[in-house]
Formats: sequence, C-alpha cells, structure tokens
Amino acid sequence: MSWNAVDSLDDARAATESLLLPLSWRTWLRLVVVTFFVGGVGGGGGAGQAAQGAVSSPSPPETALHSLELPPVPTLAPERVGALIVVIVAITVVLALGYVVAGAVMEFVLVESLRTRQVDLRRPFRQFLVPGLRLFAFRTLVLLGLLASAAIPVAFFISPAPVAGAGWRVVLLPLLLAGVGVVWLVGALVLRLTTDFVVPTMVGEGRTLLSAWRRFAPLCRAAWREVALYLVVRLVLGAAAAVVVGLAVGLGALVVAIPFALVGGGVVATVGVQGIGLVVLGVLAVGFTLLVAVLSVVVQVPVVTYFRYYGLALLGRLDERLDFVGRSS
Repeated sequence: MSWNAVDSLDDARAATESLLLPLSWRTWLRLVVVTFFVGGVGGGGGAGQAAQGAVSSPSPPETALHSLELPPVPTLAPERVGALIVVIVAITVVLALGYVVAGAVMEFVLVESLRTRQVDLRRPFRQFLVPGLRLFAFRTLVLLGLLASAAIPVAFFISPAPVAGAGWRVVLLPLLLAGVGVVWLVGALVLRLTTDFVVPTMVGEGRTLLSAWRRFAPLCRAAWREVALYLVVRLVLGAAAAVVVGLAVGLGALVVAIPFALVGGGVVATVGVQGIGLVVLGVLAVGFTLLVAVLSVVVQVPVVTYFRYYGLALLGRLDERLDFVGRSS
C-alpha cells in the first residue's frame, strides 16, 4: 500500500504557503468572503438582548403621577402580530436559503481559486452558478433522505400496530437506530467525498455532478484504503484544527474585548445602564460580536485552504490527469 494520503499532507502545506504567502490583503479578503460561505462563522453569539426592556426612567413622585397624563401604549392587533411573525420567518428562510445556495456555488469558486492560484469572486461565481445549484440540489436530496431515514424509527416506535409480540419495541428499535446510524454515516461520507473530490473533478474537467461521480467512483474503489486513510487523517487533523482555531479566536476575543470593556465601563460610570447608556451598551455588544465573528472567519482561512488543498493533492496522486495543483515532491 502506498502512502499518498500521507504524502499529500506536504503537498497541501506547500500549496497553501504559495497561495497565502507573502501576505496579500486582496487575496485574504476574498478568501475571507469565500470562507464565510464555505467554512462558516464558528458561532453566533446572541447580542440582541439589548432591546428588550428598553427605556426605564426613575419613578416620579406619587403626587405628580396623578397630574401626569401618559399617552396610551400602542398595541398591535393579533392579526398584525401574526403577519409580522410570518414576515420575519419568511425573511429568515430566504436569507438562510440564499446563504446555503451561495455556499454551494462558493465551493466551486474556492476550488477554481486554489487551482489557478488567482482568488477571484465575481467571474467564477457567474461561471459556476449552474453547477453550484446542482450541488445544492444534490445536498438537499441527500439531507432529505437522511431525515426520512431518521423518521423511520420514530414512526415505528409510535405505531399502534402490534408487531412481534409485546417486546418488539425493545428488540427492534435498537436495530433500527443502528441502521439509521449506518445510513447517516454513509450520507456523511457521500457529502464529504462530493465536496473534496467530485467538485474538483467537475471544475477541472467541466463535468456535471453525476458525470464527475462516475469519473471518481472507480478511483475510489481502486484506492479505497487511501481514501479511507485520507478521511481518518482529515478527521483527526480537523479536530485538532478546531481546537487551535477555538483557542486563537478566544484569545483574539479577549484582546478585542479590552477597548469595548473600557468604553462600556466609562458609559456605565457616567450615564448608567438606562436611556442612552443602554443604547450605547447595545451598540458596543453588537460591534464586539461582529468583530469576533470576522476574526473567526479570518482565522479559518488557512485551515479551509489547507484542507481543500489536501483533497486536491490526493486526487492528483490518485490520477495524474486530475492533478490540478502539482506536487511538492
């Protein structure tokens, strides 16, 4: 057995260094945009609690309360509340759908950028819009299938029909859950192989998704040990990278928090936690959250780049005609 999955690690390192070094703000800024859609922002803290119980003022004397006429508090009719909720949900669904679709297209943008070592956004986005939509449809079908398989044990468990005597649930339910686990594992592998190997094949040879799968499947069967080793190495390195990224983002967040804490402390000391002070604190909280989110994406850029180069390097070692990045040795 060869060790292409191990040798490709050095190929990926060399390719990542050649793309990211020397530092170019244009390259990094564009990769930050791509990583936001492909790698995701590592988490979104809730910074929206500042608008809840908004402005509270000190209670006036009781004698003044009787002579003070307060304007009626505006209320929304129940039907308007329902309409507002529907609008908010619709906007959220549209934004989430747009994010996922853009992420599928950005998979191709990333591979094309790594292949040519010229990071661009607009031209490859337009070029790979249709393949990206097909990838989105494929991912959606796989995820729907996984969700359907997860519903089988639930339906089987709550079914009132007697099956195999009184203890059928105790015996059959664990088997069904194990079967669903296998299905989900296979689905996860299909999605991983599609992203790491099939998408580059589509980009490099101009194939459709199914055609690229037919191109890659024989390579995967012939070198299944290499592919399996790649998946294991990627899993282990991915876990280690997640820890490193988490530590880096945490340390960066502490540094970023210092000026926000100083300004916030000054606001609390001078104005207090009410009125304009509460508004300023809310703005500071939102600004801090956004900066940490941006920091998280920036830190993930070399990680996402490296792992995608790792898949490209192994693909080239499995078939020289699919070598889109070259070897370091």
